[in-house]
Amino acid sequence: MAGLAAAAKEVRQMKATLTKLFVLFLASAVLTTPLYAEPLDELSLARWKELREAERYQLNIAEKYYREKNYKVALPEYEKFLTLYEQSEGAAYSQLKWSLCQLELRKQNTAIKEGFQSILDYWPDSPEAIAAAYYIGHAYKDMGEVAKAKKAHQVVLEKHPKHLAAVYATVDLIDITAIDEDVEARVKLWGRLAFDTERTRESTNHCVSASQQLAAHLFEYGSFDEAVKSLATTYPADQLVVQVSNFSRAPVSRLTSKDETRSKGEQLADQGVAWIRQQIPADRSTAEAKQAALLDWYAVADLQAASRREAKVLETYEQILKSFGPNDSTLQRLGDWYKSIGQYDPARGQYAKFENKIEAQNQIAYSYRQQQNYDAAVQAYQRNVAADPDNQSRWSSEVANAYREARKYDQAIAVYNELMKSDSAKAEQWLWLIAASYRDSGRYKEAIGYYRQCNNFPSNYQEMAACHRALKEYGEAVIMYSQIVGGAPNSAPWAMLQIGYTQEQAGNKEAAIKAFQQVCKNFPKDGHASQAHAHLQTEYKITVTLGGAKDE
Repeated sequence: MAGLAAAAKEVRQMKATLTKLFVLFLASAVLTTPLYAEPLDELSLARWKELREAERYQLNIAEKYYREKNYKVALPEYEKFLTLYEQSEGAAYSQLKWSLCQLELRKQNTAIKEGFQSILDYWPDSPEAIAAAYYIGHAYKDMGEVAKAKKAHQVVLEKHPKHLAAVYATVDLIDITAIDEDVEARVKLWGRLAFDTERTRESTNHCVSASQQLAAHLFEYGSFDEAVKSLATTYPADQLVVQVSNFSRAPVSRLTSKDETRSKGEQLADQGVAWIRQQIPADRSTAEAKQAALLDWYAVADLQAASRREAKVLETYEQILKSFGPNDSTLQRLGDWYKSIGQYDPARGQYAKFENKIEAQNQIAYSYRQQQNYDAAVQAYQRNVAADPDNQSRWSSEVANAYREARKYDQAIAVYNELMKSDSAKAEQWLWLIAASYRDSGRYKEAIGYYRQCNNFPSNYQEMAACHRALKEYGEAVIMYSQIVGGAPNSAPWAMLQIGYTQEQAGNKEAAIKAFQQVCKNFPKDGHASQAHAHLQTEYKITVTLGGAKDE
């Protein structure tokens, strides 16, 4: 009897331990479930609680594989749930996820006929039925069955207009209008999302996008006030002026770019300017109010610039400068506009007026670099070297960069060498730039010497290998790439592929083929394996299976 009692006690302890482990498993599964999951394909917490422990256990197994995108394994697990718990609260949900697995496995017809339709037939009042109705239309759309997709989505819009499924159905229908070239339908669908759809966590992005696209369309086709109303559904009043300017500029620019539509574009610009002027606050008694008014005026200037009317742009900036006085921000914008129309000297004239004289020279230097006038750029940067002692290394490096752009590599190297002494804390950076300068000037041996001093493996080895290849020192390049394969796992597929190309350059056909095959064998899921696979087929007529290789 004592033996039986001890055995019974041991069984009870084992059951208790198993129960604890099962509870911990469930807790872990719940914690790893996204807190903000998409409601169409997730079971609500309230309904999850209605499941029995065994049901939750089986569903968690299926969900785990689904989250891992292992749909082939998830599929039979959902099917097992349906077989065991046909009357469960989770049955319709399991059928939905089974159907979604079929979609992911590109078995759309099976998903529609045996999956989603079964939900509509057997669980017509479940939340999953609405989701299934949407997914039927979505599957037809992906299959190119446009008429069936439109019909299915229209049912969702009519029967469940306030449901999230209607939002997704509307988005799909908007895509379909691009295929049908049905602009009128597209405008109505944009309007539905912008004006008539409640904005929730899941729907907001779609509604915002629709309001923006609708506004851009309405601006282009002359419905200015309606376009503003569309943007007003998304942006608060204090942001609306900037957004009206942002979204009307592209239509204005397109329309004014052609003779036949120029007057229409100018009319749109005039409407936008008049509307923005009405919104500019008259009160400028505080710094905040003054800044808000200034930003509105910038929006006017941007719109005038989009209309390609230079006189209007200059007139606007004259008003800004008169009303608000000169400041570096306004002068920067005006100078940048001059550059945009190719007038660099007037642009530099504005930069020269900056209160911040260091930034003035920086902008002037940059404008010279844009014109490839590198000597003038160097002079401007050198003025900053003298005037800004706290940032000498920054301006000296810009001098060197300008020399490099001018292909005056010796001058650039000389500056970098000076920086090695004056700013030794950034020695690694200057070494790298010296090496790059030697490389760009075709002095590969010198470049290799400096890359060798750098510590940013594997980048320095990649560059050294490239230099060796340029010198036709293919054996040394292969050694570099091999060290990358052995020491930098993330770069190994790339390096092995380069070994193949290097051996090919060296005329070592068999070694090249072997290297390409090794890429396919060792890294079958990496993109470089696909490159090696294609190269073997096109260059050597060798059929390769990723994960192995066979010669034809």
